This record gives sequence, structure tokens and C-alpha cells, in this order.
Amino acid sequence: MKNPHAAARELEWVSSEYLLRWLGRAQDSEITDFGAARAIRTPDHPDVDFLNTVHRLLPEDAGQVPRIAAHYAEAGIRPWLELMPAPDFGDLADALAAAGGRQVGFEAMSERDLPAPPPGARPPGVTVEEVAADLEDFVRVLPAGHDVPAEHMEGAIRRTRECAGIAGARLYLARVHEVPAAAAVLFLAPPIAYLASASTLELHRRRGCQTALIQRRLADAAGAGCTRAAVITQWGSQSHANLARAGFRGAYTKAVWRLGVS
Repeated sequence: MKNPHAAARELEWVSSEYLLRWLGRAQDSEITDFGAARAIRTPDHPDVDFLNTVHRLLPEDAGQVPRIAAHYAEAGIRPWLELMPAPDFGDLADALAAAGGRQVGFEAMSERDLPAPPPGARPPGVTVEEVAADLEDFVRVLPAGHDVPAEHMEGAIRRTRECAGIAGARLYLARVHEVPAAAAVLFLAPPIAYLASASTLELHRRRGCQTALIQRRLADAAGAGCTRAAVITQWGSQSHANLARAGFRGAYTKAVWRLGVS
């Protein structure tokens, strides 16, 4: 049986690799190494969590925390940290607390084996297509489904367009009676497939779009040779419930911290 910490690290590295490849292509984001940790910083959007997140920070790099804190403080950013369970986590927690950080929440890393059972009947009127060339509906729907404010939509669409250039990424669009309704990304890093960003336009929520997108991505991941699928959700959210129904089980809980919180 694989060491549970090694198994968690494998999932953590794949999920973070998607974001690092994506935001490494964005014009307004920068990525800096601090030991094994990778710090994404986007000064033009200091309040957007995923654009200002530290990935892969483990207890062995606790000594990097003061440098990480200074790196973000000079840009007026309070970074978001998603921390996996690891031996000696108390050392990292102490360093973060000393730098003015505190825990603010939890996220759930879930996984399931592949292949998945054949999907049931598709929700009425819902179709799913893989997006290959014409990205316009995809790049509009994904950020709009995440309720990006209108004043930030242009930049979000530009950033979303970069998803098409990520090695290993496949893009999907769901329609309801032929109207664009939801979007999602699958990131392939065999033997693991990561179900990345997904959203549904408010008008089309609770129509089964995400269920259909999950089923399609699981089938395509298995077809690409992956034997496990992973996904991150906010603990207790509707997405968390949708994935439990799709056969995902809890792999581990991520502690969410923020630096610079009084």
C-alpha cells in the first residue's frame, strides 16, 4: 500500500500543475519559487484568491515563509495558501502564524478509480462537446459561471483563453437545448486525471450540466489511460455533493490559510 503522504503529494502536485501551467501563460501573473513552493502573484488583482496562491508549500520549507510573506506584502497582497496534510505540519503552522497568518477554511481533495461505471441517462436537453477550435462560447461561459464581476470580465476572458494552450488540458462546453450553459476543464497527467475548473451560468443551474460534464470527463480520462481521477472542491458545497454522487471519495482535507489577516 502506498504511503498516504506520498499518495496525497501525488494528487497535490497534479492539481497544482494545472494552475501553474495556466497562470504561467497569463500576462499579468508571475510565479516565483521558494524551495519546492510555487507562489503565484497577480498585483493587478490582489483580492482574487486563485491569482495569488502559494502552491506546494510543505513543512520542510517552513523557513521560506518570511520570504513568501515579504514577497506578497511588497505588492499589497494577502496571499491564499492551500496546504495538504504532511508530517511535522505544526512547524509550518507556527511559521505561518509568526508571519501574521491564520487558517480561514477547508477544501476537500476527492478521488475515485477509473474507469467509472457507464453514465445514466443524460439530463433532458443537455449535450456536451469537447472544444477544439472555436473557443468563444467556452471563454465566455467559464468566467461568467464563476460570477466574475462585469468590470473584470474582459481580463477573465483573456485569461480563460489561455486554457487552450495548456499541455494536457481538454476543454468542454455543455449546452441546454443548444444554448451554451456550462464549461469545464480536464487536465490529463496519467495515471491521474484532474477535473479542473468548472462552472454553470446562473440561468442554467440545477439542470444537470455539471453531472453531464463530470461523466464525460471521467469517460475521456479513462480513454486516455488514466486510472485515477481527482478534484478539489469547497468542503460541503454543491460541487462536493455532485462529485460524491459520481463516486468520488475523500482523499484528504486541505487547510486554507491567509497571510496578513488581522
